[in-house]
Amino acid sequence: MTISKPDPAARTSSEFWRRTPPALFPSLMGFMGLGLAWRAASQFAPLGASPVASHAILVLASVMLFFVLACYLSKVSLRPRVILEDMASIPGRAGVSALTLSILLFAAAIVPLSPLVATAALVVGLLGHVLIAVLALAVMVRTPQGLVVSPAWHLSFVGFIVAALSAVPLGFAVLGQVILGATVLSSALVYGISLFQLSQTETPPPLRPMLAIHLAPLSLFATVASLSGRGLLALVFATLAMGLAGVLISRVVYLIKAGFSPLWGAFTFPIAALSTALFSLSSQVPLLGWFALLPLALATVITPVIVLRVLRMWSSGVLAAKTGAAIA
Repeated sequence: MTISKPDPAARTSSEFWRRTPPALFPSLMGFMGLGLAWRAASQFAPLGASPVASHAILVLASVMLFFVLACYLSKVSLRPRVILEDMASIPGRAGVSALTLSILLFAAAIVPLSPLVATAALVVGLLGHVLIAVLALAVMVRTPQGLVVSPAWHLSFVGFIVAALSAVPLGFAVLGQVILGATVLSSALVYGISLFQLSQTETPPPLRPMLAIHLAPLSLFATVASLSGRGLLALVFATLAMGLAGVLISRVVYLIKAGFSPLWGAFTFPIAALSTALFSLSSQVPLLGWFALLPLALATVITPVIVLRVLRMWSSGVLAAKTGAAIA
């Protein structure tokens, strides 16, 4: 009787999805955000941009998102506790939070095509993000120094604002207003504590790209306020977002000092979100539509590069090893 040896190729294929790293989701979230930014650009009449670019980006981003999502959910279904292990680190919590936020971005992307699918994605994404926020809090309570505020808190606890991008156009105006009010308050707490911490200690170089996440809430607040008809409030948030963007640009060498890493995915969505916010206000202040081209151009250049590099790291197994992704 001969005993067949396990096929190394089959084992490698199995481990590929069994160790799907949550670090994939921030860059995919940024890719989806880029598509939404190009959609906003196509609605800025003086530019005359074709909606074809936004359609192409959103379709490709959606296909990639659902493939990676299927891999990660397969991993979690095999051993549910693996999600808690992935969330043990700050980048891990950011990645898992970006998973559900990506679903909410998909809801915003599909609204013009299918309100029914968009509503389903909104419900799934919102409920999923509530669960992720609860899990994140549970993990942080049990982790040494886990309750130290970091930019990842925006993703876990302020990220609900992404739901308003689809809730308002779908007619759930009250839900959008409630989310906007609640997330503005929670973000104020995160910004305040983060500012104090930055004045007391220096962020380690490998984690510095995550500081770019601070730009996303202000940009999203501006977009949602504009969608809700609160033009003055939207202008206030957009002004704050542009100011913060200026600070981040002036410190770009500081932010990228550690060199390329999967955490560079944190640059992608905030830049795209700023562009979308400025385009959304162009009907009030046309000049902002032209300013929006700057972050749009930057996001268009860096997002595909970062997404491709992260996907290449995943395919080679380097991404899971470098980020310490748990294995099912």
